[in-house]
Amino acid sequence: MLMDGFSKEGEASKACDVFHEMIQQGVVPTEVTYSSIINALCKARAIDKAEVVLRHMVHNGVQPDVVTYNSLIQRFLSSGQLKEAIRLLKLMTSQGIMPNVVTCNSVMTYHCKNGRVKEAAEIFYSMAVKGRKPNVISYSIMLHGYAIQGPLVEMIDLCELMARDGVVPNLHCFNILINAYAKYGRMDVAMLFFEDMLKQGVKPNEFTYLTMMSAFCKMGRMDDVMEKLSEMIDMGVPVDTEVCMCMVEGYFNHGDSMKAKEFITKMKNMDIHHKPQKGNR
Repeated sequence: MLMDGFSKEGEASKACDVFHEMIQQGVVPTEVTYSSIINALCKARAIDKAEVVLRHMVHNGVQPDVVTYNSLIQRFLSSGQLKEAIRLLKLMTSQGIMPNVVTCNSVMTYHCKNGRVKEAAEIFYSMAVKGRKPNVISYSIMLHGYAIQGPLVEMIDLCELMARDGVVPNLHCFNILINAYAKYGRMDVAMLFFEDMLKQGVKPNEFTYLTMMSAFCKMGRMDDVMEKLSEMIDMGVPVDTEVCMCMVEGYFNHGDSMKAKEFITKMKNMDIHHKPQKGNR
């Protein structure tokens, strides 16, 4: 319990100390204990030490599970070591441990981040065939990959598949879709996703509104920008500095310095928040 607590608190060194003390006292660690220390070491980026513990685990006849392997695979992938991750994938399958959705999502994320959306898509579409139904995270990974590299039509296909599979899009999925189409000036499609978002009971956040308002500003559609600002306030979404600066720049860029100055004055009476965190996007 003590070691598990240290692991969850991110105190990898303290968890290791407790682990070594257990070994010295002749206590055989359980699967949970091994998994906790491996996970703690992976989070601390001590992947070499984590592998030593894995070998110790197997040597003592304690069978690792898919969660244990996922910790190691995710760490190798996050550090760009695809070959090592594949080596572990082969090792776990040779032991009769099949990759799960989390494993697949980790590999798909790696491929998408490295411009290999095609390889990620192969894993994605093979998941259901192998009895591993993609979850909302799987879909968001692929949507993000297509949003960066295109083609956008693939995103529509994914949305249709998502609906057929009964997977409900979350805020992150909708933000990816709205941002992708807004970036290319396709506000007609972006607004359709926004409307669908509201219908499904998903509340927009600062990033959702900033995305739409930025696109409208670039198009000179300042009336639409003001409409979204009013809607944002009515929905209780915090107005942040990025949104305000977006509006000021929009007015200035389209030659309406008077309204820009009026809005700057208005900002002084508004409850302005810091810009949205990336984690909410």
